[in-house]
Amino acid sequence: MRTRRTLYNSFAGLFYYAVTILLGIVNRKVVIEILGIEYQGINGLFSNVLSMLSIAELGIGTAIIYHLYGPIRENNIPAIRSLMQFYKKCYMVIAGIIACLGVGLIPVLPYIVAENTLPYSLAELYIWFLLDAVVSYLFTYKRSIMIADQKNYMVIGCDLVYQLVVKLGQIAVLFLTHNFICYLIVMAVTRIAENLFLNALSERMYPFLREKDAAPVSRELLEDIKQKVRGMIFHKIGSFVVLGTDNLLISKFLGLRMVGIYSNYHLIINAIKNICTQVVTAATASVGQLLTEGNREKSYEIFMEMQVFNTGLIHCAAVGIYCTATPLISLVFGEEFTLSKGTLLVLAFNFYIQGLRNVFGIFKEAAGILYEDRFVPVIESTVNLVLSLIFLRYFGIAGVFMGTIASTCIIFGYTYPFLVYKKIFARSLRGYFTELAWPLLLLSVSLYCSGRLSEIFLHQNLYGQVAANILIAVAVSTATFLGLYAVHHRESRMLVQRFLKIIKREK
Repeated sequence: MRTRRTLYNSFAGLFYYAVTILLGIVNRKVVIEILGIEYQGINGLFSNVLSMLSIAELGIGTAIIYHLYGPIRENNIPAIRSLMQFYKKCYMVIAGIIACLGVGLIPVLPYIVAENTLPYSLAELYIWFLLDAVVSYLFTYKRSIMIADQKNYMVIGCDLVYQLVVKLGQIAVLFLTHNFICYLIVMAVTRIAENLFLNALSERMYPFLREKDAAPVSRELLEDIKQKVRGMIFHKIGSFVVLGTDNLLISKFLGLRMVGIYSNYHLIINAIKNICTQVVTAATASVGQLLTEGNREKSYEIFMEMQVFNTGLIHCAAVGIYCTATPLISLVFGEEFTLSKGTLLVLAFNFYIQGLRNVFGIFKEAAGILYEDRFVPVIESTVNLVLSLIFLRYFGIAGVFMGTIASTCIIFGYTYPFLVYKKIFARSLRGYFTELAWPLLLLSVSLYCSGRLSEIFLHQNLYGQVAANILIAVAVSTATFLGLYAVHHRESRMLVQRFLKIIKREK
């Protein structure tokens, strides 16, 4: 049942992100054509600013979901109600804090934009992005019980409807009004509607959530949540600095136009990242329930199967990004909005290295390891910020992501080997470092071969170039992964057998 629900969540995620990629591309194309590239830069910039405010969430959601796994498995309704009531109160407070902090940032906005050439003030635009963020925190706690109960595919279905309505609605508004404020109003109104619907759906699925006389969480449980939250504060800050400051740095030193150009690449890369992440993280709830059983051998077996699958997925995706992103951007938005090949190489490597974190992150989070490595994100974020500023001076936009790659080595050098590989599975670190080095070498081979073939098979027609590069990326990445990696892992065969069993069972 766990595997089947994981597959449902994975397939739902795949379909969701495939649709949102297409919607996002069309939406951005319309924004750029009607309003200009600077408006797309504003979208990317304020998304980064609001990701900074998400630090106020403190990781409470992650801690609560971790504590929901046990009660859901045992069908302990009083414990679930207590946790959900506590969660609700926390998020009401968080929404208020984010609103206050967000308003407090308004005077700072002119200092993070090199030059504002738009006919609107930054505050006038920013306030709508802030409203969208605050509203999402008022109801998001209701999603958590469905996620912990392995029913994330239902949440994804609601999000898909939201994306269809908001993107198509924004496109219609732009054609009718050519007004960016109206575009932002559509975003905020549809967000409110989606959250109200999810709230009603969760109460229908779990009627006991309507009852308000839940007992307070136990003192022992509250102390454990507090400890995990104290650890997550550092992780939130570190995650924002490492992954959420890119557009802030680009805006400050290179301008809104460059933010807009990069945001088109970010749309493609982030959409592919979300697909890969969703396919793998759909198993988070299953892993959480698996770890409560305390069987280390079985846990490690599942870990390695997921690791092989994840490596193959992000390997093919990274090669695809390197081969097809630039011709696709040229085709859709125009050649004047493309980045250099060297910058794209750095982006592909950064995508791959961040993707390698997926399975480790799932087991770390599901095991409740949130406090033990609390100081690591501080070190990681400090290294990232310093190196990004240094590299940006010498390598331009590519330097921002070179700093991210360098700082991520800290996580792979300490947190994952000692707190995941050794603590959860009690395994030798020699195997860990071997498994880590080989995929990086494999990617280097694939990127070199696919890059050379793309140069050989040049097309005057952009449609032909995109098609040729997709075929090259698929052929090269699949051949190198299967021939140099998958065949040497018995987990590959176990993974295939697991999928075949599910298919036979469904029949």
